[in-house]
Amino acid sequence: MKDKSHSSVPVEIFGSEYTIKGVAQPEYVKNLAQYVDSKMREITENTATISSTKVAILAALNIADEFHQIRSLVEEDEEFFRRKSDWLINQIND
Repeated sequence: MKDKSHSSVPVEIFGSEYTIKGVAQPEYVKNLAQYVDSKMREITENTATISSTKVAILAALNIADEFHQIRSLVEEDEEFFRRKSDWLINQIND
């Protein structure tokens, strides 16, 4: 069973320090923070100077887009395997 104790993890995102509290493993939280930081820095490299808030919103939109694309692929795979398993079950039952 996983340990559900809360931890506080210090992270830096886009030059600001945050303390993230939760049940996730500290290394996982640090990896997430690094990913968000890298997305925000990527946006600043590819756009004119804009506010931190706008950078954060654009990063969130990019991450949401990645998530939805991956979720769509997973749903397609699930449907494929469901059809394949149905076919196999029918083959066994015939």
